Amino acid sequence: MIKALLTLALAVLPAWDHPGYDAEDSYYNPHETAVNATSINHLTRTWAVPLRQQDPTCSTPTNPVAAGNRLFVPDAMGISAYGATDGRLLWHFTWDAPDDTLTPYLALSGNILIAATGDCHSNSDPNGLLTALNVATGKPAWHVATDIPVATLAVDKGVAAISGSSPSDELTTLAYRTTDGRPLWKKPLYASSGVSADGRLLLTHNETTTAADIVTGAARWTRPTAWTAQTATPASDHFLATSGTTLAALSAADGTVSWTAPAKASMLLATDGRRVYRADGRSVEALDIRNGRRQWSRTLPVEATQPLRAGGLLYTGGPILNAATGTVASTATAYAGHQLPTGGHLYTTTNTTLSGYAP
Repeated sequence: MIKALLTLALAVLPAWDHPGYDAEDSYYNPHETAVNATSINHLTRTWAVPLRQQDPTCSTPTNPVAAGNRLFVPDAMGISAYGATDGRLLWHFTWDAPDDTLTPYLALSGNILIAATGDCHSNSDPNGLLTALNVATGKPAWHVATDIPVATLAVDKGVAAISGSSPSDELTTLAYRTTDGRPLWKKPLYASSGVSADGRLLLTHNETTTAADIVTGAARWTRPTAWTAQTATPASDHFLATSGTTLAALSAADGTVSWTAPAKASMLLATDGRRVYRADGRSVEALDIRNGRRQWSRTLPVEATQPLRAGGLLYTGGPILNAATGTVASTATAYAGHQLPTGGHLYTTTNTTLSGYAP
């Protein structure tokens, strides 16, 4: 009986339900143990599936999101779901106009997959689109068209918040209930990011930053300086945010600045609550979360991508590093593309193929 329960537990893929693993977009999976420094050079590709193609297209594959033993990935025609253990096709969803639809932002909210996208051929007056799909069937649950294009998506506490602007559209942040698409609140002239720290969403307006309750839109605190949240700690106690060229750690509770790191601004950040992993060009470094001081740095042979932290490893888009020291754990080129380490597997996505690897 115990063995059967353990087998069942291992068979359930842990959720990677936001682009950055969690609503905090920490890019840190604390549950991965099988894919680690010992096994990373000995993974076997257990399956691979071709992704749908179309020419022309404005949508390209990105890192999947995952839950309930399913992987959800954008492709050139829409969104597809595959079995996490065998790559079996579960469903396809196709946009009404695949050649005029941008790569969507994806995030899960319960049994709903939120896809935020828009048209790609209008520069002066682009529009946005929020689509909610049933994760089991891929059938639309609801959709909302917006006048603003979608520049960011944050999903937390049963709410999807987007923001955007264009030459014809005033900068606005909008929030919708994920179960039925009901509008919840609207903040004209405010921009948001895709990061929510336990329901706190950073909004910038002129030269101020406000932490808004993602459910109600009510301000929890406001501080001077326009900080853009890039990630938040897994414990939701700090935002890692940028303003100009400066990186800072802000208390999520009241907005006080714990430390600043001049000339360290980057959109490519991850954090495990002990370190901040920062990528810039071919450089990757780890900063102490307590004070922003550098703990290690490494120059890569290729330009770094978004760092991901799991199983004691740091995925950089090039060499896979030991997260604690920055030393190289693997230079394997077989794992090229967007990488997703979860549930004892490493999943990779290229423009043409979704693959699953296991020890």
